[in-house]
Amino acid sequence: MSSAKHIAVFVFVSTVGFVAVAQADPASLSLVINHETQLVQTPTLGAAAGISYAGGSPSPLKVYTDGFLFCANASTETIISTPAYFATAHEDQSFNPAHPWLFATVTDVASVSYDGSTIAINRNNQTTLTCHGTHVDGAIPTHAFDGIFDTGHESATAANYNHLVNWIPDAGFDWATVDWNQVPSDPCNPSASQPARIVEDSACAAVTGVRPAQTAGVRAGSMWTATDGVNFTYVFRVDGRFGAQIPGTFNKIQLPSSQPASASSLAVQVRDAFDKNYLGTGPTDGQYCLLTQLPSSLNGNVCTGQAVFPLNGQPLSKGFYANPAPQPSSFFYYIAVTRPLAGAHSVITTPVVGVAIMVDPAVAAEGGDKFIGDDVVFGFMPTSTGFPWMVGQ
Repeated sequence: MSSAKHIAVFVFVSTVGFVAVAQADPASLSLVINHETQLVQTPTLGAAAGISYAGGSPSPLKVYTDGFLFCANASTETIISTPAYFATAHEDQSFNPAHPWLFATVTDVASVSYDGSTIAINRNNQTTLTCHGTHVDGAIPTHAFDGIFDTGHESATAANYNHLVNWIPDAGFDWATVDWNQVPSDPCNPSASQPARIVEDSACAAVTGVRPAQTAGVRAGSMWTATDGVNFTYVFRVDGRFGAQIPGTFNKIQLPSSQPASASSLAVQVRDAFDKNYLGTGPTDGQYCLLTQLPSSLNGNVCTGQAVFPLNGQPLSKGFYANPAPQPSSFFYYIAVTRPLAGAHSVITTPVVGVAIMVDPAVAAEGGDKFIGDDVVFGFMPTSTGFPWMVGQ
């Protein structure tokens, strides 16, 4: 559902507050933030509105989106306090009653405007706040940060996979019968034999699905997931590169730095969000670890022997830095997350969890992370093949 009924939209009129503008039963209302546009969703649970603001300072500006919107304050700069902070929300309305998702909140809401059909956050303002989103079916409208769109003549499967993978397949390659062993596992370092659609010549960041193989992990269109009836576990790969691509160089597996090596280090943020009817949100729920080796099997013990970090029932919020030379500037690692079950998720065509990666907006504005199609990845029930357009998982 994309229409929004009886919405209160709040617009900055000064540095100290908002005024409310009533808008009843619009045919559609859009949210625009950074380069992302999302239709506002009409929530079905309780008395929630598609857009709401509690008042006071600081208070959440909460927006339900028809698709999935992941946001972070990805910057080396100090996060700025503003009268509002931003809270994105989403209901999986394939369930009855709907399943709400839990997202991380973000700050640095410098401006909000409203023109009767669109509410825009930080329009023409470059702040630390950045977001990546998809449609409700996981489709990414454009693979490019600058909004380059395809012709639309491809099938949904081919179009969406081409948006997910920065790669020009060989003639005859067919996404409908995809062999993931042929697909590049390194999203940040193309080669002559595996060229990229978009050259990311200053910085690259990606989160990707992965599956085990005989000698090394292979790329996948969705996260690897497992459940034992008590916990739900998922693992995904994180890649980063800071600096120009060097032919013949490939990402090295290593854990990220939690501190910048210099003022020119690239700040990167990883965020997840999840179905909170299915996964627990209690104060002691959930944990994650960083891995330098893909496990041969996946279960709730995947972090045994590793440093484990609590999630306290909240979304994953992992920040790290990609440091320039002389340290290796091209690297990858895995993140494994385990959360306790809180309910059931019987619809296998909708995701349980999603993850996004975001780089410093100032770097993105200068041409870093040009290919945004690999900045979001979803995880489903282990028996699922993903969204209906996905094949070959």
